[in-house]
Amino acid sequence: MKNKGKFIFAALVIFLVIIIAYSEIRYGKIFRHNIKFIGHITHFNPRRFRDFILGYGKFAALIYVLVYSLKPVLLVVPTSILSVIAGSIFGPWMAFFLSMISTFLGASLAFLLANKLGKPFVDKILRGKAMKLGEGIEKHGFMIILLMRLSFIFAFDPLSYAAGLTKMKYRDFILGTMIGIAPEMLAYSFMGKNIEHPLTARFVTPILLIMLVALVSYTSYSFYKKKRQI
Repeated sequence: MKNKGKFIFAALVIFLVIIIAYSEIRYGKIFRHNIKFIGHITHFNPRRFRDFILGYGKFAALIYVLVYSLKPVLLVVPTSILSVIAGSIFGPWMAFFLSMISTFLGASLAFLLANKLGKPFVDKILRGKAMKLGEGIEKHGFMIILLMRLSFIFAFDPLSYAAGLTKMKYRDFILGTMIGIAPEMLAYSFMGKNIEHPLTARFVTPILLIMLVALVSYTSYSFYKKKRQI
């Protein structure tokens, strides 16, 4: 299992390095110039980010996945904002597909970094505000992560880091994450598509649906946690 984890971690690093190298070779100074945008990410501006992604033309989707995947160590931005922006750029279904790929890569990166580099690294990234998960996470990891992701009130990257600091299996973590995050990503993608018409049913309906899912999921999570004494 440890060898499998090392293989996945190495594959992720190689994948991200290839994308960065390709972007540098393909765009040269353009890529180096635009990366300055990320240097000022503490003053995140959705419109600027949207223009940044669109600036890569037919490679916009690739750059979106790259930035989203590196978000755990690069950006302090909620996944919801990036997914809504994707919806406004690529349309709901393509945005959903790209966001799910990015979620897989970003969540895996955070989990494996925490697992390999430990709490000192996580404390540095999160400035000492790392989440703590109960001891039962090792045995009930999949269900706990699934319910926590569905409820969406738990910050995405801190939860990934926190899971990586436990003894839970990567398989349980990533399956719970991908299934749990899917309804939210789909809703945000459709919200992005209709962002210019916030008072329409097409924009409001996804909000109501994810709120309902979050309420039911959080209630289920609290009940499950209490029942299992986690």
